[in-house]
Amino acid sequence: MNIYFLTREPDVCQLLADCLSSANTKIKIFPSATGFFRTIFDKHLKPDILFLDFLYYQNDSITPYQILLKHGTVFPIVFYNHPFPKPSRRKFFWLYNLKKTDFFDDLTEYEPVLAKLEKALQNPEIAPYISCIQDPKPYKSKNLRYIEPLDDNEIPYYTRNFSNVITDSLTKKLSQSQLNSTQKAILQPQDNSTPEAQEELLNLACNKNAKEFRNRNHLTRKLFLLFFYFFQKKGEHITNAELRQVFGNDDKSASKNCLRLAIYRLRKIMSQDKSCTLELLSFDNGYILQDKP
Repeated sequence: MNIYFLTREPDVCQLLADCLSSANTKIKIFPSATGFFRTIFDKHLKPDILFLDFLYYQNDSITPYQILLKHGTVFPIVFYNHPFPKPSRRKFFWLYNLKKTDFFDDLTEYEPVLAKLEKALQNPEIAPYISCIQDPKPYKSKNLRYIEPLDDNEIPYYTRNFSNVITDSLTKKLSQSQLNSTQKAILQPQDNSTPEAQEELLNLACNKNAKEFRNRNHLTRKLFLLFFYFFQKKGEHITNAELRQVFGNDDKSASKNCLRLAIYRLRKIMSQDKSCTLELLSFDNGYILQDKP
């Protein structure tokens, strides 16, 4: 069964989705109508049932079914957080309202998933976070396991008006992008960049452990930039070609021999530094910086 959510509370709907998840279900959570309508109208991937946030659609003059019918499709729509029904009567309320539409002759296949949802909404570990049922407690998810991505043009509006797992993820990506820009400025300084400015960038980007390693071993700026690059990509395989570009000058890659000597010097310093818990391993025409076993 394909289950879609269209909601203003994607974090909380992930808790509900976990309760509905099974080997026979595919679940998508849409935080915006744009992605939802594109999926069902342009991609023709309609759900077997849509769970709609009561706060997302408030229109007395037109029903969601009228929108669907204009596009020649229809499927059951349930307001999962409708404030009217009693907790133990939600499934009955949902089925009654679906039958009133006259679009669905047999709702038997939907009863199990509606029963699961009714039970989930009574779960004391979930219910306090559901809007409309009561004043919800704030809840933040840790990942985007069911949530569909936003369009680029939706991101500014969404980040201004919402605070949830999506906005946290977008903020984290932005921070990482800013960090990458800082790294690029350090590794490839402009001609008019002073040593003092480069040093300030370096201090902003490096963490305490990297700085202490540099100070203990009196690394030259060039050699430390190589270590810094490894440190930021710890655990990742970095090719010789990439390292030669990082270690080069004026957009010219360093020679193989120049890189080899720099790696040799860096390894020797790391091996002699008793406080260093990292090691630099050769691997598949490149290197990996990792914790010592």
